[in-house]
Amino acid sequence: MEEKIRQTGREDFNISVQEFDALQEPHAFSQTYQKNKKRMLKKYRLEVYRSVWSGWAKGAAVFFLAVLTPAIISVAAKGEFWGRIWGTLGRENIEPHDEILYEEKKGTICTVTYPKREFTDEGLDQAEALLGDAISLTPLSRQIGDTTLTVLAAVYDGNAAVVEFTLKGEGVRGLVFDRLSNESKGAWFGEDAPFSLSFAGCSENIYVDMEKSTEEMVYCYTYLSASLPKQEAPGLTLEICRNTDNETEGTVKTDSLFIPVREELEKMEYVNAREGSVHISPISMDVDCNVGLGLTPEESYDPWNIYYAAIRYRDGTVYVVYEHGMDGIHPCEADVDNTGYVCGTLENHLVFVFNRLVDMENVECILVNEEVYTRQG
Repeated sequence: MEEKIRQTGREDFNISVQEFDALQEPHAFSQTYQKNKKRMLKKYRLEVYRSVWSGWAKGAAVFFLAVLTPAIISVAAKGEFWGRIWGTLGRENIEPHDEILYEEKKGTICTVTYPKREFTDEGLDQAEALLGDAISLTPLSRQIGDTTLTVLAAVYDGNAAVVEFTLKGEGVRGLVFDRLSNESKGAWFGEDAPFSLSFAGCSENIYVDMEKSTEEMVYCYTYLSASLPKQEAPGLTLEICRNTDNETEGTVKTDSLFIPVREELEKMEYVNAREGSVHISPISMDVDCNVGLGLTPEESYDPWNIYYAAIRYRDGTVYVVYEHGMDGIHPCEADVDNTGYVCGTLENHLVFVFNRLVDMENVECILVNEEVYTRQG
């Protein structure tokens, strides 16, 4: 049996491998609803997207974190970090294309259409100025057996984050990835892996640098939607979870590592004529879907209703961050996804984590659907 799934459509599961992270249960704003939604979102991140890929590869990974090892990163290393996170190093532009996938659990095959993606080195020469002290380049390493996890760099703006880390040793076999996972929702830890890594309070897409990685060591760039409470010291918490045999428990947290960032990256606010707001930093954009877009509460809850998001620069060029067609509303020749990750929040915001650096001083306006947002102050 073969099914046709559009990468940004909702013909199967009410969600596809590229659609935004949002559940489709009936909308309500009660406390019970919010609690259940948070629980289901957590389960959804662990299971829904992975189900499409689970038949391809299985592995085991055991990761425990031990001793912190500070070090100094050279300017050359920073340049490579920027080029691989937000540039063209290890990346190629992707045209829209179809892939036939096999879903082992259902015993079916389906055709998935992947969106267009473009990469650029624009802005990398200004990375030092754009990121400033918000980029942390002090490695944190911990060891178990012959497997080493090293967090190399992190940057955080309050809504989103990007983290570079490596896995070295036998345990890398527990991370499932390939070209298509890089084009969709990223790598994940296999179903049989007794341990997995995740960032507390975040949704993430793990991109594996297949050009730089080897069988013994993988280089990973994690794009995160991270709406965290204010903390005395800004940073991210990496959690280590153990898979259990008890189906009701699922996974159990066994350890954690706090990844400090020196300071939070600055954001700027843009508003439209209908009092809607967008907050933007060099690494992400946060759109408030509740106000300014003419959406009902139910529509604002569903990220699918944001069909176009772009940044127009002062020189007239446009960075199309995301675009998909909507019947009778917004036609387009091909769906576009120029992000590292896209995720809806519990507060009905939509966070776009960029696949390039944005110079905020050169932004003229932001476009969301048919609305124009301009800078305040």
